[in-house]
Amino acid sequence: MSVSGYAYSYARVMSRMSDILSEGQLKDLMAVGTKDDFISSLMDTTYKEKLTKAPSADLRNTELALKGELIDQYLMVLRSTRGKVNAFFGELFRRFEVNNLKAVIIAKATGLLTEKPLFFPVEDFFGRKMSGLLDADSMKNLIMRLEDPYKRVLEAVLPEYEASKKALILESTLYQELCGAIWARMTGLGAKDRAIVRKIIGTEFDIINITTLLRCKAAGIKEAEMTKYFLPYTYSFDFNADNVKASMSAGDASTVVQLLPPSAYKEVLMGAIPEYEEEQSLIPFERALRNLFFYTIKNTLRGAPINIGTIIGFLYLKELEIKNLCTISVCKENDLSAEETMGLVML
Repeated sequence: MSVSGYAYSYARVMSRMSDILSEGQLKDLMAVGTKDDFISSLMDTTYKEKLTKAPSADLRNTELALKGELIDQYLMVLRSTRGKVNAFFGELFRRFEVNNLKAVIIAKATGLLTEKPLFFPVEDFFGRKMSGLLDADSMKNLIMRLEDPYKRVLEAVLPEYEASKKALILESTLYQELCGAIWARMTGLGAKDRAIVRKIIGTEFDIINITTLLRCKAAGIKEAEMTKYFLPYTYSFDFNADNVKASMSAGDASTVVQLLPPSAYKEVLMGAIPEYEEEQSLIPFERALRNLFFYTIKNTLRGAPINIGTIIGFLYLKELEIKNLCTISVCKENDLSAEETMGLVML
């Protein structure tokens, strides 16, 4: 896409870039005493309008208002782009619908639904009411009520799910379809745009695959099975490399990391091993990888170039901000200290 084609979208994004909260502002929000103090402080930010319209200041309505702000940013980009670039952002936006469907599937698979999930407000845009699937009396019934592409791909793996009752089978299938669609839209972009998007999206897919490897290892899933859950789209992480194959056979997550080939991924994961071994949780590894991803995003934004990377970078930073604010909100609701909250927020 030419610079002139980006001008409108770029101008709108840049006018909102200054609204993204700084690290200092996030730390100030973590330091406030109560949830009410937190919401009061948010009233001095761009979120005031959404929060003012929320029915009440309870945790759920606060999170829904924050998610609504994120969706508005994506809709702004969709309205101000066209052609193949617009189609790419449309698939990227569909991630939120997939997240909604995933929440329904997990609720049905586990039977642990105690209250309605906090869906992203995208049903009006896509015209598909995922929240209405919560009353399905079985996973088969749920899938049969879906539209393509979801029905087609989930119906194909339904027998495998029914035999094992592993929700991971359905989750993985959903993400493989979505990521395949995003990748296909990326390959249709012009050469310059394609290279930028491939670095950003490819890095994200690499991280998804590495995270999947670690989760499969933690769950005791054997190598022959875990390969089914990997995305076939990568940027710089080769799952066919001999040392990656060796890592799949490792005894634990620490050994998996140590056997990985040299890369930025391995470097940050090695730094997280002490915390992993202390906590016996994959969270330190996942946090290290996500921090690396957002470091990549911030590098893409350096100098605010007029290209597709600036638009993607803005959306991803906004998404990170919303996740952080929702995390802080939950921590305030549960009376966690600023220090405890800091360990859960990505800066």
